Amino acid sequence: MPEKKTIVIVEDELEFAKVVKMRLEAVGYKVSIALDTYLGMREIVKTEPDLVILDLMMPAGGGLALLERLRNNPVTVTVPVVILTAKTVDEGIRQKAESLDVAYIFQKPYDSAKFVAKIMWLVPA
Repeated sequence: MPEKKTIVIVEDELEFAKVVKMRLEAVGYKVSIALDTYLGMREIVKTEPDLVILDLMMPAGGGLALLERLRNNPVTVTVPVVILTAKTVDEGIRQKAESLDVAYIFQKPYDSAKFVAKIMWLVPA
């Protein structure tokens, strides 16, 4: 049996992250949670996940700062990143995210079925 695909959720709202984790585990992913950008970078480098789900507004630096660090690290440069945020995504944020090769941006509240379908399309379980 092949090993499960791994996803790291970097999200400071633990209860929200647990719900996302539960939905992704239900369709076959192995999921871990990091509650800020510092812990997120550590977890991502340690686990070398198949995908990262990233919030933009977090302690220890914002999500875009973490995304820049991921893109500048040879271990994580090609890891697909999906943004899932409550922050209003204006044109400046969208352009910055696109320049850092973000796979997709979801705004909270989000359609969980579309979200899971997009994750499964990006990284089949």
